[in-house]
Amino acid sequence: MTIQNVINNLFRHLLLQIQLILSDQFVGMYVGGSIANNSFNEETSDIDCYIVTTTSLPKSIIHKIEEMHKQFYASKLIYAKKVEASYIPQHDLLYFNPDSVRPYFNEGSFYLASYGSNFIIELYMLRERGSTIAGPDIKKLIKEISLADLKLAIQKNLDEYWNPVLNDLEKLKRSDYQVFAILTMCRTLYSMETGMMASKKEAAQWVIKNIDTNWKDLIEKSLSWKPHHGFNRLKETQQFVEYVIEKYHVNKA
Repeated sequence: MTIQNVINNLFRHLLLQIQLILSDQFVGMYVGGSIANNSFNEETSDIDCYIVTTTSLPKSIIHKIEEMHKQFYASKLIYAKKVEASYIPQHDLLYFNPDSVRPYFNEGSFYLASYGSNFIIELYMLRERGSTIAGPDIKKLIKEISLADLKLAIQKNLDEYWNPVLNDLEKLKRSDYQVFAILTMCRTLYSMETGMMASKKEAAQWVIKNIDTNWKDLIEKSLSWKPHHGFNRLKETQQFVEYVIEKYHVNKA
């Protein structure tokens, strides 16, 4: 069975359970991230699902969704633990408050997560490259996002999320998080310089060829990293994140 067949089977099972719970509150289910970018890596990638609902969900439904996701996560379905799911009221696809929250499931935990400035980046990727699992064409639900708005969201996300991360050693000491930070900074550089979106791997390869070669070894090592292997490049990772933040600080816009 191919990876695509495995993922399609996963979506069929998940979609059925979601539709049973949401009933007429279900609008559609969509996939973004690495699958939308055709860059899914079975060792390191998540499966980013977006479930659009007619309105905000009541607590009783949210509780049922939480229980379903925990059971799904514990199931024997291949890649079930990779599912990252956001439940988004249809209105929020057009007009959302960055400080508002939506039901969110990731890495075995279910909670209410704020949208933040990063949500504009997610919507851009979802609209331009996302795939429909069920429901109307996603382009009919999300208005076109301008390049200026995309770049501003990227700059704000650097200030709001990545600046504090620089001092969060609990995260940055983890090998997987160092690799995540490095490759995310590569994608930031790529998008800000080219005005386009790419997979982390594509962006990293572009940065190696087009940006300061001081980061070449660090980026190449992050590209070749395998889960559960060591990656002790804390200081360099911090310096690379600092470099990108300074390069695109929001006050320079």
